[in-house]
Amino acid sequence: MKEKLVFWSLVVALAVACLLTFVKLGAADVTPWLILVSLVVLVLSRWQKGRGKCESFLVWDDDYSVGIEAMDRDHQRLLNLINNLKAAMLCNTGEAFERRNLDELVDYTRTHLAKEEQLLQEHGYPDYEGHKAQHDQMISYVESYVRKYEQEGRKVLPEIADYLTLWLTDHINVTDKKYTAFLNAKGVH
Repeated sequence: MKEKLVFWSLVVALAVACLLTFVKLGAADVTPWLILVSLVVLVLSRWQKGRGKCESFLVWDDDYSVGIEAMDRDHQRLLNLINNLKAAMLCNTGEAFERRNLDELVDYTRTHLAKEEQLLQEHGYPDYEGHKAQHDQMISYVESYVRKYEQEGRKVLPEIADYLTLWLTDHINVTDKKYTAFLNAKGVH
């Protein structure tokens, strides 16, 4: 019961914040849209959780942890950015907002992969080249999806979101977890 009260209090607070920022800043500003997207993600993830249908939005689970705090934070942020893109698609927020979400997701993906590669290289991870090759292949796919989005528009966004969802969760659970013991043994946590 207390959990429901906290949840609905948060929903009401976000709804009020969204309304006030729309009034104060207008629809052209990104801030009210970000609050609206957060609200939609929150409500839909709760609604789907209750219905047993969590496949649409990603929810961080400790099973995703690779045992390295900085990488886990990055992975959590990537999951949130994927959710933001999905929420923007569901809410039909418009091309500019969808594009901003897509660009932020792609940019942060590149940033994260570069950080991960640097960490692996600094510590002499034995499968660095294979790991980097997976990153390079993924970036190549994402770039082709972005080009397709530029040509065909928003109908491509679900493909991009689905690809990144599957790639990220698989990459974390299979490939990234392989470096955990190696880096932990080197004192990286």
